[in-house]
Amino acid sequence: DRRRNARIVGPFEGVRPGLVDLPLQIYDLSLGGCFVNSFHDAPHAGQIFTIHIELPTGETLIAKGEAAFVRLGFGYGVKFCELSEDNRIRLENAVKMLQHTDQVIV
Repeated sequence: DRRRNARIVGPFEGVRPGLVDLPLQIYDLSLGGCFVNSFHDAPHAGQIFTIHIELPTGETLIAKGEAAFVRLGFGYGVKFCELSEDNRIRLENAVKMLQHTDQVIV
């Protein structure tokens, strides 16, 4: 398994802000990134964008992400490339909160 971080299965609601905010459905959320379920409007691989994710703690995570890969008609992987210390702590707390449930995969 290539993954280094525990991940939260999801789904979580999110938004890719822009001229028109694009609603997102987020899966496999970790300190390293996430997967966005998307049948259309996928960024191209390598594109960097802002993403907002509603965490199970009730807080919102805001990060810069890079589209690591795109599977047309299915979704795309996001690698976090800019995550503030506050947002990193929010995400760590969400993972810890769900640590002893079936929502976290180590």
